Amino acid sequence: MFKILVAIEGSDSCSKVAKKAQEMALLCKGDVTFLTILSPEFKVLTSIDDYNKENELMEKRKKETDKALEICSMVYGQCELTLGEKGLKTKRVVKEGNNPARNICDYAEENDFDLVVLADKGNNSMKDILLGSTTEKVVRHSNVSVLVVK
Repeated sequence: MFKILVAIEGSDSCSKVAKKAQEMALLCKGDVTFLTILSPEFKVLTSIDDYNKENELMEKRKKETDKALEICSMVYGQCELTLGEKGLKTKRVVKEGNNPARNICDYAEENDFDLVVLADKGNNSMKDILLGSTTEKVVRHSNVSVLVVK
């Protein structure tokens, strides 16, 4: 059975990635796993002011994460229905990780996937521009074939 790993993060391109993965699954009669990596951040706080600022940031990040997971859930649900009607299996995995590109590559290899599908860009933050995108890192480092969706 052909195994497809779809890495989604809840960005605007999430639906396009899922649709392309669906096409591939139907063509190849493959099973699809949707993977979302959540990145925890740890900081040392040395004052009450730092604590208060960090608490505000954590609340904002929590809301953003909840929204992203909600989008991922909707996309997954739509694909689950479409592919399920065709007799294909879907699965959803949410993992914590500090290096999304490495986490995606490792998960794909450890679970014997045949193809990784992901968006050409996610949430365009300055951090991604300066450090290089997760997509670019997956393409360069994955031992599994990668399909980049524009």
